[in-house]
Amino acid sequence: MKKELAAACCLLFAQSAFADDFDIVNPDQGAFKKVSENLVHAYSYKALAPAEATGLTGFGIGAFGSYMSVDKSAWEDLTGEDISGIGMAGVVAHKGLPFGVDLGAYYGYVPGAKADVFGAEVRYAILEGGALTPALAVRGSYTNVGGVDDVGVDSYGLDVTASKGFAFLTPYAGVGYVWGKVKAKGDAAVLGSENVDDARFFAGLRISMLLFELTPEYERIGSDDVFNLRAGFSF
Repeated sequence: MKKELAAACCLLFAQSAFADDFDIVNPDQGAFKKVSENLVHAYSYKALAPAEATGLTGFGIGAFGSYMSVDKSAWEDLTGEDISGIGMAGVVAHKGLPFGVDLGAYYGYVPGAKADVFGAEVRYAILEGGALTPALAVRGSYTNVGGVDDVGVDSYGLDVTASKGFAFLTPYAGVGYVWGKVKAKGDAAVLGSENVDDARFFAGLRISMLLFELTPEYERIGSDDVFNLRAGFSF
């Protein structure tokens, strides 16, 4: 089963590329602004779950992958490399708590850049849902991209998710906002920091087969399309 999970996530990176160690060779502020938008959009927190609260005994763990095409001209101007897309692969977990609260976190690794992405969320189920009613939840999230010499990325998110289960299928959708800051470091510190804030829409489908779950998800942040996939188990 581990091989199947890894293969599902790796499919998302079949055509991706990332600047080696993200070296900024041409400190152009205009290109840095567009690249910063791409970075915040690609590495903001991914929902990858319906809105239902999982309860005190609820626990889930899985592997995930994410991929997004980028502005090739801006990346080439900034890094001197032909970059078509960026993404990450990693592990994600969540734990249910009383009163409709769930906590979640993930660790992602960025191929090529040798970067680490850490994310965390707190989700509260405003409506827990029932046989005839959907579940509704609000989520606050944070992510940080580290391990890169020339750039640092932090982002915050706030969104509302609705979902309704039908047998082994649970479609969900949500809207929210993402705020991010990208700061140039090292030799690239001559560039000014870029602040990014954009609306976000996402929709996904949780497919449950006993304890195993598969969750494809589409995300639109600003003008970028992000494709996410999670495969794992919930108890």
